[in-house]
Amino acid sequence: MNIICTGISCSGRKELMDEFETLCHQKGLRIGFFNVGDFMKRAAAESGVRFTEKVLDSDPAVLSLARRSAFYEIANLAHDYDHTFVGLHACFRWHGVLVEGISFRDINNLLADVFVNVVDNLKDIEQRMGQNPQWTGMRREEINVWLDEEEFLTKQLANLNGKLHYTVARQHNLENFYDLLFSKKQKFYLSYPITLIREKPKQIESIRAFGSKMKQNFIVFDPLYIKDMELLHSATTEKIGTISGIDESLSEQIKTRTVSRDYQFIHQSDFVVVIYPTDKLSPGVLSEMNFASRYNKPVYAVYSHARSPFFENLCEQIFVTVEELEAFLMNRKVDE
Repeated sequence: MNIICTGISCSGRKELMDEFETLCHQKGLRIGFFNVGDFMKRAAAESGVRFTEKVLDSDPAVLSLARRSAFYEIANLAHDYDHTFVGLHACFRWHGVLVEGISFRDINNLLADVFVNVVDNLKDIEQRMGQNPQWTGMRREEINVWLDEEEFLTKQLANLNGKLHYTVARQHNLENFYDLLFSKKQKFYLSYPITLIREKPKQIESIRAFGSKMKQNFIVFDPLYIKDMELLHSATTEKIGTISGIDESLSEQIKTRTVSRDYQFIHQSDFVVVIYPTDKLSPGVLSEMNFASRYNKPVYAVYSHARSPFFENLCEQIFVTVEELEAFLMNRKVDE
């Protein structure tokens, strides 16, 4: 199996690849790991071209030739393995301009079976970029847009080739990530009213503990693997645009990307699990349930309060306790 893994600079993609390589080798998997950027530098050096940290200022033709050479070399080396994991950029945001990270023609040299886009917290990416001379000065607005562009282009590459696409958080459990790629485990999105129970951390911990427990048998996508909304929450006690460094425009961008990303997590899942420990209205959870329903994703909910017919209409089944839901899911797993 050939896996193409994308992610913007400082997204944690390289670190994920390193950790995943160690895990795969521990499991005895014959898998080769390749970073396209490293091969490009080597190909350029062999031609007498030395890329610096300002590599994106190079002639586009030189970059294109180096990239094509890199893909050609990786494709040849891939024959020595049962699986390959190739890390690259779908695009770059450089001096306010969108720059090609890969061409559709190059990707044909190494036909992929699955595409993965790695994302991380905006704050963490910004901090890493601040420590990297190449990316120092990149504004949050630009990072947020670049994240969106990288994910969009990765989806388009997958769609063009008729292959699977996953968006995966940098903090996604590594064993669970392995199962996502190399097992047939069912996938579910864990939905819960984060905003409503934000001041009850024990409830959140309990729900997430349930998700962690279910990773033994399922692939679990937890929305709190990405904590961008924490940036906005921390800004609520301050005037937007002051200490937090977040103005109204960026605030809207973060909200939009949060919704889009969580919908993507649902889209790539087989079903949705809702843990709803309050009787207060959560527009976020209800929107996620509605989105799942539109895409024919079954919704299984834990809700012990008075039920609205609208809530019931969005659920395949409702349980009173988490234990009842867990027993149901384990039986569902056995049946399938």
